[in-house]
Amino acid sequence: LISTVRSALRGRLRQYQMRKSQQQLRESEQRFKSLFEHHPDGIFVRDLSGKLISGNKAIEEITGYTIEELQQEAVPTLAMPEEVGLAPKEFAKTSDGNPKKFRTSSVRKDGSTVEMELAYLPLIINGEITGMHGIARDVTQARNYERRIEHLANHDVLTGLPNRLLLTDRLQQAIDQSRRNGTQTGVLFLDLNRFKQVNDSLGHDLGDLLLEKIASRLKHLVRESDTVARLGGDEFVLVLADLDSIETMAAVAEKVLESVAAPISLAGHELNITTSIGGSVFPKDGHDVATLLKHADLAMYQAKELGSASFRFYDPAMNIKILERLLTESALRRALEKNEFTIYYQPRVCTTHRSIIGVEALVRWKHPEKGLIAPADFIPLAEEIGMISQLGEWVLRTACVQNQAWQNAGLPPIKMAVNLSAQQLHSSGIEKTVASALESSGLNAQYLELEITETSLMQDIDSSYQTLLDIRNTGVSISIDDFGTGYSSLSHIKRLPLNTLKIDKSFIRDIASDRNDAAIVGATIAMARHMDLKVVAEGVTAPAQVRFLMEHACHEMQGYLFSPPLPAAEMGIMLRQGLSRGYEYIGESVLAMW
Repeated sequence: LISTVRSALRGRLRQYQMRKSQQQLRESEQRFKSLFEHHPDGIFVRDLSGKLISGNKAIEEITGYTIEELQQEAVPTLAMPEEVGLAPKEFAKTSDGNPKKFRTSSVRKDGSTVEMELAYLPLIINGEITGMHGIARDVTQARNYERRIEHLANHDVLTGLPNRLLLTDRLQQAIDQSRRNGTQTGVLFLDLNRFKQVNDSLGHDLGDLLLEKIASRLKHLVRESDTVARLGGDEFVLVLADLDSIETMAAVAEKVLESVAAPISLAGHELNITTSIGGSVFPKDGHDVATLLKHADLAMYQAKELGSASFRFYDPAMNIKILERLLTESALRRALEKNEFTIYYQPRVCTTHRSIIGVEALVRWKHPEKGLIAPADFIPLAEEIGMISQLGEWVLRTACVQNQAWQNAGLPPIKMAVNLSAQQLHSSGIEKTVASALESSGLNAQYLELEITETSLMQDIDSSYQTLLDIRNTGVSISIDDFGTGYSSLSHIKRLPLNTLKIDKSFIRDIASDRNDAAIVGATIAMARHMDLKVVAEGVTAPAQVRFLMEHACHEMQGYLFSPPLPAAEMGIMLRQGLSRGYEYIGESVLAMW
């Protein structure tokens, strides 16, 4: 009986265990089926012949085909033409028991392209490989994003051209190709002329449109194998690969000059822009990317000095000139700190009272090695490196202090003329700078005159008007310098709050012998007097010029005939003695005329 009961219990236990095992198996199958069906990645199974046995919903979404359709399709028909053999090759490796992971592109049912990351895993049953598990992940968006990031890293956002990073790579490839082929590689460095004026006058939006149009023109001028890159701002670089001669490069440069110079219409404005181009050639001018770019850049600056729309090949002598410039620039930056600047003063003579009624302050650089340097040799550089406002303020303050010192010494009060640069005129706070110079020196505003060149005034006549009006309202006089050398006219001049007009020395030089210059100067004096402007003739060097100017009632004269610019101490002596005392710089013939 006990044995029978035990046997029955064992049977019941086996049945229970079998039912439990079957239930666990069903649950396991359901879990696997749920994972298979709901996994976001495409999951599929193939037999050893490559035939699709099963697949989930995700594989249908990725390919656009139903499972039934996929079971009818051969694998190569889904692959991109250039990747037809990739999937079968990896499938064959997996069939040998080697898991594989790779990327491929397939053609969806609607004809679009899908990029996938595929994993092939061998399907092993009872120790034998019977097929393959596949996992497909759609990475199209991720790859597009990667490509976008890569493009942005290597291309200019505005123009779509290669940037400096990609340019470096392309130029290196061109150099390597030239080495293999025994040819040359050309580099053209472009900089647009007066582009800043376009931005300042028309706005940065139109400036950007201009850059896009220039970029488009440049791309159409070169071969597919060449590169057009934008370094930033208004600088572009062309890499001309596999050149047979530098004459070919020069011809391309000429085409670029012509193309850029062609009129461009933007928002109702017709612009005429030009460019300066410098060129370097591998292997003549350098054997690496950095050297070729540097030498082309140096040549471009040489082209700018020749004038707009110019091209210049690199010349080794440029290195010496650039080095000298860098040394001069470095010394100029330190000159203010080291108190190397001084001011010379040139008298202005009244034709009516025959006396000195004013002086012009002219800065000089006392270079420790080169001696006294004239302003024409360092003022343009000071403007270029952004130092002119600082230097101009020093000149203004020093001149005001000197004028007040002369008055404190008992000399007759005179007007001090100080040149104001375009950068100073159009900078914010110039009115406060002038007021501060007067206050700190104690000089009365009526004894200060600011000279602004005609070109500076014409850059922005509306802005200039308000600035000059604010200054003149303080009692300071305003003079237009070098009149006749710019593009203004007396009709422009009458719009500005001016006190004095200075006729440029280029017109004064030949007034005694050239009828045209005589007519221009005579008419200018008459019209200026009619507008209640004082007239000063610059560059007077001969008695005949004095006679003409006196006959035409010119108010004042200035030039070497009366005196060259003098240091403050010598100018003080001249002011004390006066012209009538026959100071050594005054010609007897001039005194005789008076």
